[in-house]
Amino acid sequence: MDSQRPQPSAVRRGRAVALAVLAALACSPSLYPLYRDYEVNQHPAPIRQRLETALANAQWELVDHGAPNTVATAPRRLRHWGLYSIVVSIEAVPVGDRHVRLFVHPYRYYVTGGRSKIPYLKGSIRRRVMAELDATLEAQGLAAIGTGVSRDRAGRR
Repeated sequence: MDSQRPQPSAVRRGRAVALAVLAALACSPSLYPLYRDYEVNQHPAPIRQRLETALANAQWELVDHGAPNTVATAPRRLRHWGLYSIVVSIEAVPVGDRHVRLFVHPYRYYVTGGRSKIPYLKGSIRRRVMAELDATLEAQGLAAIGTGVSRDRAGRR
């Protein structure tokens, strides 16, 4: 019977591993996808005009994207960290008649001239960009419904 009992050193190692995993999870940053979905509410103006108005009201400079259904902005510098700047541009794309997907494109521009795409929205970028956009889009009759991941989580509760 005693041979089937776990050895004290194995139990301690298992606890140490579990504690290390929990500590790593607790210290990891919150990462958000590079998009957010909005539901289109009833409004007399066409959706493209509403998107352009909302982005302009949030002080984003509109540019021609080339795609007829996409409203795009010029890159905007959010922060300068000495060795690099964080620059963000936005694209708003209607998905059918009832939804809009807002894509956020964050990049790091280095003093050496290179750039790299940031693969997720850090909390600081998300707060700076999405807070102002949510308010102006809501004023144009678009309600934020989150991301696919957040809607899935809410559905499981």
